[in-house]
Amino acid sequence: MRFLPFPVRRLSAALILSALLSPAFALPVAEMRAEDYLPMASELKKSLSLNANQQTLWAQTESKTRKLLSERKARRERLQAATLAGAQGANVELRDLGKAMDEETNISAAEEKQLREWWLTVNDALSESQRQTVAQMLSEQLQRVAPEGGAAPRPERKEEGGEHRGGGRRGGGGGMGVSGGPGGANISLPGGG
Repeated sequence: MRFLPFPVRRLSAALILSALLSPAFALPVAEMRAEDYLPMASELKKSLSLNANQQTLWAQTESKTRKLLSERKARRERLQAATLAGAQGANVELRDLGKAMDEETNISAAEEKQLREWWLTVNDALSESQRQTVAQMLSEQLQRVAPEGGAAPRPERKEEGGEHRGGGRRGGGGGMGVSGGPGGANISLPGGG
């Protein structure tokens, strides 16, 4: 077995852990979102055969991740409501509404970086064979990405609150969708088109 130089392994680990908990469908690396990571966590965890210390670290990291994502979801719901209220005002100024969406995008980018750091700490605690298992999973995910960077559509999945979530970006009925890109804000403004 040939080992990769440390810097290459570190970069690979960052990519792997960005996809660490990605769902069974493939996504280009740039489109992976933290919300997509957790559904596969338990399956990956089983395949790694973690020792007691690793299990503790994994559980702590998974708990922090769930908390961060829950807070993000609540923050985005508040932003959605505030943006809708602002867009329905008599003298709406889209630039002002855009500032809040920019702020959400920046907060989300910082959160994504924090999540990667947490999961890289988990990766640092893995053995070489466990890292190889994670690398194999990442390789399989990346091989499923369609040519030209496209991916299969996101399947519908049931979220914790029992609601169904369809694939792709959310939009309002006939509204003008505004997206902050991967990990960014996704706001629907009414009346656009």
